[in-house]
Amino acid sequence: MMSEVDSFCCPACQPDMLAVCCDGNRKHYRFRKSRGTEEPSLYEGLFIAKDDEVLSFLEKIRGSSGARANDSGTCGVSRFRASKETSNKSSSKIDEEGIQVAVCRHGVLLRALNHYRGEIFAYPMFIQKDMAERANVTFFAMDVICKYWPYLSKVADNFTDMQPLMEMRPFLSVMHAKAHTAKCEVRWGGRNQDGAGNTVGEEVEQVCYY
Repeated sequence: MMSEVDSFCCPACQPDMLAVCCDGNRKHYRFRKSRGTEEPSLYEGLFIAKDDEVLSFLEKIRGSSGARANDSGTCGVSRFRASKETSNKSSSKIDEEGIQVAVCRHGVLLRALNHYRGEIFAYPMFIQKDMAERANVTFFAMDVICKYWPYLSKVADNFTDMQPLMEMRPFLSVMHAKAHTAKCEVRWGGRNQDGAGNTVGEEVEQVCYY
């Protein structure tokens, strides 16, 4: 917060938010050989979540839930890389493999975290939990919500603190829905969600173009 203005809070829709869109961007990577600094960050945890907090959350979910996702990543004839429960760390020279970002339907940046193991379900789940604690969110939009939501349901059965996440409503991003099966689009597609209005659920894609 600078000059008493929270740059990562939408003045138009918080605290009662109609929709939050969450997606990954693998273009924001960092090479292992890149030189860092020993000085502490001035903005640590302000927008990009602290790595140790994310890691602790991942270990909790993957180690204790017993939930298993369908890792095939397919919906009809389409295969989605983001539709995974687990992923091995890249063997390339890359350290941070990307970034997960959440924005509101107005395109305001809300929260992010660094990817170290590709796009796995625990990353958007961490952000969803963070947003649930900060605002009243009606719809949670993703491009693989048809795979993510059943997995979230299993996790919520094992962790009481995750159950409030199920109070949000799943929303399949409108453009990505065209790559899913017709049955999937009818059930999860944003255009078919009562009360969603003209929400697109592709706001992260728009933000990443800037």
